[in-house]
Amino acid sequence: MSYAIQTQNLTKIFRQKLSFRRKQPVKALDNVNITVNTGEVFGLLGKNGAGKTTLIRILCGLVRPTSGKAEVLGKDAINDSLSVRKRIGLLPQESSCYELLTAKENILYYGGIHGVDEETLHSRTDELLDLIDLRGRANDLTKEFSGGMKRKVLVARALVTDPDLVFLDEPTTGIDILGARVIRTLIKRLSKELRKTVFLTTHDLAEVEQLCDRVGIMVDGKLVAVGEPAHLENQFKASGLEELFLGLSTGEIDFE
Repeated sequence: MSYAIQTQNLTKIFRQKLSFRRKQPVKALDNVNITVNTGEVFGLLGKNGAGKTTLIRILCGLVRPTSGKAEVLGKDAINDSLSVRKRIGLLPQESSCYELLTAKENILYYGGIHGVDEETLHSRTDELLDLIDLRGRANDLTKEFSGGMKRKVLVARALVTDPDLVFLDEPTTGIDILGARVIRTLIKRLSKELRKTVFLTTHDLAEVEQLCDRVGIMVDGKLVAVGEPAHLENQFKASGLEELFLGLSTGEIDFE
C-alpha cells in the first residue's frame, strides 16, 4: 500500500520571544509518527491546542519542524515544499473569501494564481459550483453570503487545482445541515470515486464516523492513538468514539 503522508519523529518547539517574564518553550508536536494511506479519508481529532494545525502547516510546507522528517506524496515536505504545494489543496480553519468577488470569481482567481490553464479552470469551476450547490448564486458577491455559503466557496477553492491530497480543517464549520451534507458527499466522492486522499480535522464525531477510514487522536502534541474507529474503541475498551476521545483527552483513559 502506498502512503500519501509519512512522518518520522516530527517535533515542533515554539520558543517564546524574550520578555521581562521568562517563558517556557512550547512543544506543539512531540515525536509524531503518522502514515496516511493513498485514497483514504483520515480524520485527526484533538481539542484546541493539541497540535493539529501545526501538523498540517508542516505537512503543507508552511512551517519548518524543529526536528524529524515529513514526506508528502513522495516528496520531502520540508526541503521540497514547492513540489508538495503544487499537488495539494488546503482549506485552513481561519480562511476567508474575497468578499468583493463573486463566488465564481473567487474560485477562478485562486485557480488562476496556481497555474490552472484557462479552459480547464472554467470547466472545473462550473463543475465545483454544481457540486457545492451554488450554481444559482455563482455571480453574487460573496459579501452577501452567509458564513456557511462562504465555507462552501472555500471548499471549492481548495479543490480547483485538482489536488492529489487535500487538507480540510473544519470544512463544515458554520454550515447548515443540508450544506454539511453536500460537503460530506463531496468528500466521499473525492476518496471513493476519484481516489483523492483527504486529511480532515473536525470536532464533529458523527462526521468522523460517517467519513473517515481511520482516525488519529492528538493530546498535547502527541499522537496517542491511530486506527479504524471501531478498532480503537475495542482497543481502549470505550463504548464509542466520544467516550474514547474524551477519555484520552482528559487522561481518564491511559494511552501510555
